Amino acid sequence: MNWQRYNELVALGDSGRIEESIAGFFGLCVANEDPLSRAVVLMAIANGLRQLKRVADARHKIAEACELLGPKHEYYPRAAFQAALLDMDDENWKGALKKLDDILEKYETVLRTEDHRDLLEEVQRRRGMALTELERFREARPVLESLRLVEYDRAATLCYLGVCDFELKDHDAAMEVYDELLALDSDSVFRAYANYHKGAILFQRGQLARAKSEFEQCLACPDRGDIPVENLVELLVDTCKGLNLTGDVARYAELLKKVRSGMAP
Repeated sequence: MNWQRYNELVALGDSGRIEESIAGFFGLCVANEDPLSRAVVLMAIANGLRQLKRVADARHKIAEACELLGPKHEYYPRAAFQAALLDMDDENWKGALKKLDDILEKYETVLRTEDHRDLLEEVQRRRGMALTELERFREARPVLESLRLVEYDRAATLCYLGVCDFELKDHDAAMEVYDELLALDSDSVFRAYANYHKGAILFQRGQLARAKSEFEQCLACPDRGDIPVENLVELLVDTCKGLNLTGDVARYAELLKKVRSGMAP
């Protein structure tokens, strides 16, 4: 394997030139006869296709990689993990969880070696996410808590852990987790969930000025995921009413009309 070329193509994809990266990986795949090297390149191609939302094509490449490796190869669980990620992209949480549980059960010995400890952490993180999406919060929480201090993808871990604490009504724990998350330089969507849930907790506690600040920060996030904007603006209207801020009540009431009429995002 020409690892220098491989790393150059990874960097090319990371820069946003995904199609060029994929084309380069196809050339690298043709140049390699070693099954492991070809499988590694196929997984890189699948990752690029996944970013381009070409899920069916990505599945074919993962299937090729799995066939090349065979289930007894120590790198097989890495290919199987990518298949689980594709299920998560499709929001097939049950299917993804089944694949992740199978990896953990069948390859635990391999995953606990130093060379594959990163994959063990990723499998567990994704299991925690899938369990959360399936509203199995009590099962998800300890899995996510075990990864709380792992730096890689920490914002996602904290976001899902905070959701679990929030849904389990452990609001003090949720506030602590979300404060950790907001201290990070994280993606907009994670910050939006933290602001939204912190605002909901503070609103329930009658701390309306702090709740208003959190809700406004959530509203300002470019990416709010599936947080219902109508509900968010309704909470802002109610919070401003409680604070006797008539100007802000009028402003958010007008925004609420636009949201309900489809004139605002």
